Amino acid sequence: MNTDTIDKLPDNLDPRDEHATLYPATGLAAIEVIGADSARFLQGQLTCDIQQISETQASIAAFCNAKGRVISTLLVIKKTNGYWLVMPTSLATPVIEKLRKYVLRAAVTLGDASDHLSVAGLTIAAGHEFHSLPLPEKDWSVGHAPLTIVKLPGRRRFLILAKHDSAILTDLISRPETDWRYQDMLDGLPWFDASQSEQHLPQMLNIDGLGGISFTKGCYTGQEIVARSHYLGKVKRQLLVGGCAGELTIAPGTPVLDGDTGQTVGSVLSSAHDGDTRLLLVLHALEGESKRFILGDEHQTPLSLILAE
Repeated sequence: MNTDTIDKLPDNLDPRDEHATLYPATGLAAIEVIGADSARFLQGQLTCDIQQISETQASIAAFCNAKGRVISTLLVIKKTNGYWLVMPTSLATPVIEKLRKYVLRAAVTLGDASDHLSVAGLTIAAGHEFHSLPLPEKDWSVGHAPLTIVKLPGRRRFLILAKHDSAILTDLISRPETDWRYQDMLDGLPWFDASQSEQHLPQMLNIDGLGGISFTKGCYTGQEIVARSHYLGKVKRQLLVGGCAGELTIAPGTPVLDGDTGQTVGSVLSSAHDGDTRLLLVLHALEGESKRFILGDEHQTPLSLILAE
């Protein structure tokens, strides 16, 4: 059952559950795409196949410009009369403005849902059950009762769409947004802010690896370049997770250098810290060789590559 009004929480919700941690803020916001033509409209704009999305299955996707560069990565969730698109908060307004240019006469309405809807995060400790809410188990799967909950890839992490005054946003043990963003880095989820918009092809951000690009569905904005890059093997950069010692503030777009030659080999997509610093990096394909990396900042900060956890 899909319910678009997120109201009642179960009576057995236990705010003292030490194995569940809530993140009331995640750095993400939702916009609504509703109307009779919403599926057809989004099929012509996003990299994923909208026809494969159901009330129980979401998908990551990219919204690209005509040159195939990603305006925003987003999560597509089906609702009764349309879709929610979840994306970094700083990109919600630009995405609405750019999508509106393509509406023309389609029966579609776009709106910012952030005035009434929060995108929260929930983690459940490994090896423990959480009986207060029914949780979807497969990657990108969705549950809608009593809350809309999406299972993220990898560990037991979930996005929750809840009204601002929902009790779950205040009742459970909570942690700050910076901690959630740090976990997104560890899992290689390619969120970025407005400064990195329209800089990268979807494959450079691993959208294909996360199941968010269809190469069979037909045309969408930027599709020709995205498909050509796929079939000709011309994507020479890849998304990797990096780490630096200490809690550092690293600006998106900071160059990544080969520590031996000084040559620029990529850039920072985004970063977060929680005791140490994690970064999403868009780097030239490594092709198996081992290199020493540094950041192109004033300190030439040493940088190591790590596996996504």
